[in-house]
Amino acid sequence: MPLKIIICGGGIGGLTVAGYLRAQHDVTILERGTLDFTVNDYGLSVVSSSFNLLQKAGVKLDNLDTAVMTHLWQRGPNNEELRTTHFDTRVRFGGAPSVLLKRAKLQEELLRFATGTEFTGAPAKFIQSAKVSEVDISAGKVRTEDGRVFEGDLIIGADGIYSVVRGAVLGGQDVSQSIKHYNILAFMAQLSVEDIRSDPRFAYLSDPATQAGLSSAHSTSGPRSNKRILTYHTSKNGLQVVGYTFENEFTEKFDSTKTAIIKDIPISRVIEDFGPDFDDCFVNLFRHSKIDAWRIRDVAPLDSWFSGKAVLIGDAAHAVTPQAGQGCNITIEDAEALGYLLRDVESPDAITPALEKFMSLRKDRVDLVRRRSHELGNTRTDEDKTKEPITPEEFARTMFTYQGAEHALKAPKHPPMGMGMMSTA
Repeated sequence: MPLKIIICGGGIGGLTVAGYLRAQHDVTILERGTLDFTVNDYGLSVVSSSFNLLQKAGVKLDNLDTAVMTHLWQRGPNNEELRTTHFDTRVRFGGAPSVLLKRAKLQEELLRFATGTEFTGAPAKFIQSAKVSEVDISAGKVRTEDGRVFEGDLIIGADGIYSVVRGAVLGGQDVSQSIKHYNILAFMAQLSVEDIRSDPRFAYLSDPATQAGLSSAHSTSGPRSNKRILTYHTSKNGLQVVGYTFENEFTEKFDSTKTAIIKDIPISRVIEDFGPDFDDCFVNLFRHSKIDAWRIRDVAPLDSWFSGKAVLIGDAAHAVTPQAGQGCNITIEDAEALGYLLRDVESPDAITPALEKFMSLRKDRVDLVRRRSHELGNTRTDEDKTKEPITPEEFARTMFTYQGAEHALKAPKHPPMGMGMMSTA
């Protein structure tokens, strides 16, 4: 008999898990807002392992307006070439490409996955303007701000870093207590490929149909500095530029407004931070659109992602800092794993064993991403420092060769990489 599943959150995680679960179960998605796919949203990467899972499920590359990642460029602060790496995962690891795209394009295609009639099972019911205010994990009930009540055998919290479901799983704890900040923000702006095409210094970024990827430039103090500028494709016509720096005076506004995004930052503020360390050609990339400041944060590791009739996935369970570029991907992996483990569950009594297996399958992999992101962002915790750093090759091979829950459950167990104590010599 199908389970009745309530998903809180209509973002990438919520829509993906709905797409996987709808084949066997009765799925309802509660989205707090209304989706608008015309918004010029931010860019992200879907690496080969996650994209392979989506393609197998029926997500179509042609619907996504992607740039296929083929290169990584390491540049100096004056845009001088330091290292160029050919990084086409189709060639390096086999299988699917790694792609760069706009979040809104991915979300639109995932909505088709969850609610389209061409997929197996009844389409998920997608309810917009349904802001969740209360979750009863014992009774399996969700209440929205406008008084509607939804009841199911399982509640999936895919409602982001300020997850209402996480608060319920943690016994009513204020979820803000589990959010960690690092005194780092990212200035973010969009530009078109045409904006740089005439500048020979950016020739390596000007033809994404031939070569696309990510450029990283550190300040004059080198990779150990928290100040760096990333530029990467978001489609065959678009780019995103991100400048990591310290929060400084923005800390007070982040705290007082309880927001993670401050909009309409003046270009003069970006010049003040990056002008002394980077060539004008990098700083001027921020002039082509409005600039936002994004606070960098993650969630402290939780002992468990489920309790009662509720389970957490994605940012609700394990938000990570963005430096490793894997937050979207581990969310997609969560969704596929939960879909696989619940596909043959026909009784509510069998849900808890499936969730226990879900935790055992996912937690070490998520912890690996959290640690690697801390290493890349120079935000290692004291516990991180007791473990040997994860090498780029180890991390790439582990992330990009993942083949989904079924394969992972059959694979021999290995100790998590980098778990040895660091040498004091």
